[in-house]
Amino acid sequence: MSVFARFRRRRTPYRATTDEERIARYVYLLGTLPASVIESAHATAFADLPPARRRELFEQLRPFLAESERDTAAEDPTVIARLVRRAEAHRASRASAGGADAAGRPLPSATATAVGVDVDPRDGVDVRSMLLSAGVMGIVADQFLVSSSIAAYYTVGAGSLQLDAAPAWVGETYDPGAVGLDGGGIDGAFGGGFDAGGFDGGGFDGGGGFG
Repeated sequence: MSVFARFRRRRTPYRATTDEERIARYVYLLGTLPASVIESAHATAFADLPPARRRELFEQLRPFLAESERDTAAEDPTVIARLVRRAEAHRASRASAGGADAAGRPLPSATATAVGVDVDPRDGVDVRSMLLSAGVMGIVADQFLVSSSIAAYYTVGAGSLQLDAAPAWVGETYDPGAVGLDGGGIDGAFGGGFDAGGFDGGGFDGGGGFG
């Protein structure tokens, strides 16, 4: 059996940790991994949500749809993952340009408000708040952490060269040679807590909750 197949099948140990710990690790990886890896892992995670929940997320992410995607299936997890990637890229762009507060919340444009100009609907989309309000943050975090995309990144991808610089739990979880496939590493538990990181490099949002 392949490393990745075993990683997907052995899920019980990961349930030993709290929801808070799993979400913290999910958020850390969101602020660390390449966007392409995050998108692939999100597609896996969203596939485990009920279709009604996927449609709900899709509707909230609709401002990020391209014209060519207007007729796409609302419950397609790969499309939702793509829209989330665009939403996060937009949020990061606004934050770097001073268009968001420290917690990542969009700031209203004073100029636009004063002259009655419509605000970009994309500015009001906050992925983390969206997942929380839909009640699916824990499910998404669980499935994201055990996705084959994340395992591949840290076992045979670029992440395998960066394990020494990562929090200890990353190596213990994803490095098959750290303790051994059955005693630790990929088949070990998600022991420990919130080490560092986050969407903005410090905690859930750079310094204080999801915001």
